[in-house]
Amino acid sequence: MAVFETASDYSHFDPLRPAYLKGYDKIAINTIVKNEDLMDTYRSFYGCNIKLTDIYKEPGTNKIIRTIYYPIYNNKKLDSLLAIDINNSAFKNTLAKFNSNKITIISMDNNNIYHTSELLPCSTVDPINLGINFYTLLKATFLPSLLLMFLYHSLTQLIANKNFILRYDQMTHFYRRDYYESKLINQKNFNLLIIDIDHFKNVNDTYGHEVGDDVIRAVTKRINNCIRKKDIAIRWGGEEFILSFPDMNKEQLTIKAKNICDSISRCPILDINITISIGGTSTTNMHFNDAYKVADQALYHSKNNGRNQATIV
Repeated sequence: MAVFETASDYSHFDPLRPAYLKGYDKIAINTIVKNEDLMDTYRSFYGCNIKLTDIYKEPGTNKIIRTIYYPIYNNKKLDSLLAIDINNSAFKNTLAKFNSNKITIISMDNNNIYHTSELLPCSTVDPINLGINFYTLLKATFLPSLLLMFLYHSLTQLIANKNFILRYDQMTHFYRRDYYESKLINQKNFNLLIIDIDHFKNVNDTYGHEVGDDVIRAVTKRINNCIRKKDIAIRWGGEEFILSFPDMNKEQLTIKAKNICDSISRCPILDINITISIGGTSTTNMHFNDAYKVADQALYHSKNNGRNQATIV
């Protein structure tokens, strides 16, 4: 598998073969783009972004392979390319095994009882001959399914990773602010907590930013252990977090805030005594901006009165 991002800037190979270290990665994407005519084909790939090459010998390894391409276009320009190389023998062996297990009759001639020509999805040039002939039926139906099977895991993993990055903060696995803030703005009722790590600047200044990052990870892990699956956790800023709880009253919110405070202060993190301050509100029929201001004032009340505590209004 290879991922190319622009022709000259970046390439990633897995596995990284010795042949690629000799400059193959510098010319690979240019060769692919030229041979497969990908540069200006974003329209033809719309809704069907998979392309399979013919059989060819890979430079450097001399392996007989076929490559599946997934081109990615931004602003009508080819921006990056996912390439998956598959040994041609994999196709032959799979078909041979299938034919053996199913006792399929294979015929290479054209003496079919019924015959027609059709284009496969994503194909715009060469029609596939279809007839009552098991070989051609397999070629038209089983092989495309096999290609989709090879691609399914890779593509779904790419999509899942992309969605995760867009929704979640990679350090804490809380929701990103830019993803969830619009949802909060559309709410009217809130059981809201704003959480801030006490004296976090001192942690960074004393132990370094890497330790500071580890402290954030540990704090958010403990917070996550205190909330339910349906509760919403958002990384609002560097060391500031927002929790939103459905179906909760003020008394329950107060107990929850105290439990979270205690879970952080109970045991040191990386041999450092870490505490948090919390401000919160339980309110109905209020715009998020107003609810946030109320909770933020409550947070400052907690900080000004000794920290390591929660204030709910």
